[in-house]
Amino acid sequence: MSNFVGSHLEEMADIRATRKCKLVRLCSIITLIVLLGFSAEYFYHREYTNTTINIICSLIVSFNLWQLKRNDGLSYTDVTLTGVLMFQGLSLLLYEAQFAEKLIWLFPLMVAVIIINEFKIGLICSTIFCLLAIASTLFKTSPEAAANSQNSFLLGLMVSCIICNTASYYHSKLLSYIQSLYKEGIEDLAYLDQLTGLANRWSFENWAHTKLVEVRNLSTTTALVFLDIDDFKEINDTYGHDVGDRVLQNFSRRLKNNIRTRDRKNNHHDYSIARFAGDEFVILLYDVRSKKDLDGILGRISQLFHDSYAGNNKVSNLTVSVGVALYPQDADNLHELTRCADKAMYAAKHSGKNQYRYYSGSILNSLEEMPLEHNVRDIGSASQIHKTEQSNQYKKHPQRVT
Repeated sequence: MSNFVGSHLEEMADIRATRKCKLVRLCSIITLIVLLGFSAEYFYHREYTNTTINIICSLIVSFNLWQLKRNDGLSYTDVTLTGVLMFQGLSLLLYEAQFAEKLIWLFPLMVAVIIINEFKIGLICSTIFCLLAIASTLFKTSPEAAANSQNSFLLGLMVSCIICNTASYYHSKLLSYIQSLYKEGIEDLAYLDQLTGLANRWSFENWAHTKLVEVRNLSTTTALVFLDIDDFKEINDTYGHDVGDRVLQNFSRRLKNNIRTRDRKNNHHDYSIARFAGDEFVILLYDVRSKKDLDGILGRISQLFHDSYAGNNKVSNLTVSVGVALYPQDADNLHELTRCADKAMYAAKHSGKNQYRYYSGSILNSLEEMPLEHNVRDIGSASQIHKTEQSNQYKKHPQRVT
């Protein structure tokens, strides 16, 4: 299941990287065309130094494009292209008198630098460039008309950088928000039961293993509660699975509304309530102050359907059987603890239902003495109804408590 989540998050990251690769490729192609055009112009005017510089830059950009195609990823091609663009921009600034007519290219250069990089890198590069442009103007004496023109040019360059960086910032925030929504949706799909919205068995067990280690040496009470809706199979058989679905959903809502689902210390949501299978639910109650408080919680759980099921008038007088195993008194690991709580739930069901029972050694003996026809476990759900004999269940779970 963790591989499922990880693969989908990697897929989302790959989509983001692919879009950036396309952007770098497009900017590289445009840059290559412009550089080759400048090289031809300089060669025509016999400016062989500038021709050589631009040809070298063109070769670097060409290699960049080859890298993009060969590796099917960025592989620092964005950094390389940024270096070429920054070098070209600085050359235009340093030799402004020689390339005065080409200063207009500073605007698309800075825009390209900003959009092909992450927001912070683009901001740093554009800021450095603007500071260098300001410094080159301050240390240069020019006639008043030329100075005014330079000031207007610098102002336009700075405004362009501010606008582009602002757009880059919000674009980055938007992508992060979309990715967080995507991650949340994938985690819900992987970790939550789609019918009830509670944790599924896999996520509960992974979370509970860690939580039991955390609370092992605490003085508070920790208990695993196993719940089963009484006669749920009859509801499915009589009213259909749609009504059974609504019963499970209503029961899940009542559980969530009556049981704390956030850690007191860090206020983070946990997976302490889970749909285990069919009409079975489990709750790991931890950080309970005393046994008396635990009894109060269990009494409240047992009476969740006391006011009848309000979702359908045809279904009423629903009850639940609850089994409880204490940690680490009854078992020192999650597997054994679940088994003990399951046995206690059986004892509650065979003792008249609509009650809760704590696990004890006598429960196991009483279950073994029951006739085989009473050791049948009916599990109903909205999607399927499992009916397995207790003898088969005992084969899966050892009878003796160690």
